[in-house]
Amino acid sequence: MSEYKRNKLQTAAEIISRIRNWPTAFKLRLFKEEPGLRLLEFRDGLYVTVRGGTRDWDIVHELFFAGGYAKAMQWLTARKEKEPKVLDLGGNIGLFSLLTTRTHAGAKVTAFEPGPPNFRIFRMNILANGGMSGRITLHEQAVAGTAGEAVWHFDAANPGGSSLYGAEGKGEKVTVSIAAFAQIVAEQDGDIALAKIDIEGAEYDLLAQTPPASWNRIQAVALELHGDPSGKKTQEQFLAEMKALGFQVEQESVCSYFLHR
Repeated sequence: MSEYKRNKLQTAAEIISRIRNWPTAFKLRLFKEEPGLRLLEFRDGLYVTVRGGTRDWDIVHELFFAGGYAKAMQWLTARKEKEPKVLDLGGNIGLFSLLTTRTHAGAKVTAFEPGPPNFRIFRMNILANGGMSGRITLHEQAVAGTAGEAVWHFDAANPGGSSLYGAEGKGEKVTVSIAAFAQIVAEQDGDIALAKIDIEGAEYDLLAQTPPASWNRIQAVALELHGDPSGKKTQEQFLAEMKALGFQVEQESVCSYFLHR
């Protein structure tokens, strides 16, 4: 049996073992172009709403089956705080926030998602999981270095890749509010155990405009690093600046990094 086939069979078995309505998950995998909302019922009590015809299932698979953000979750599990504070920047439909609350029973998440289509599903996922409304605080905002407004571009096929830097003439566009990262940090009570940053290129503006004092309050960062939309800075330069701020950098995948003190 080939390794590819063996991995597919293993994934199928894991889906059946972990998702009560596993035929729905299989349909999402096999009929990727079929639109419509699907509710996945995990056997551990988690409920996740996703959109057919998009890459939502890919993110479910990455986070709940393939060990996405594994280092960040290990870090969070080891925290001694009763209620560690977590920031979720670029929340999409809420899967990272849900993973965080499943990983640490006391974690409190402050999440930001600017796009109305994603925000609606995120809010549905909070409501579908009783008790999460007290543990996940959701804001309909983008996050960057400075506060203001900007045009957000929706990618219907890959909603998680929607951004403030979409190509002209492609996808739905909407004006969204932007929160300044430094202000978000200032509003938190105490240190932040973990900040997940997946904001499709806005991380460069965020880094440029956020003072070291704000970063000093963050113990770890789960980072999806994209190309600089302005073309002024390389990924290597970005990571070097994060190291200068006191973070150790561990690469997890091509564009995924875990930074910690």
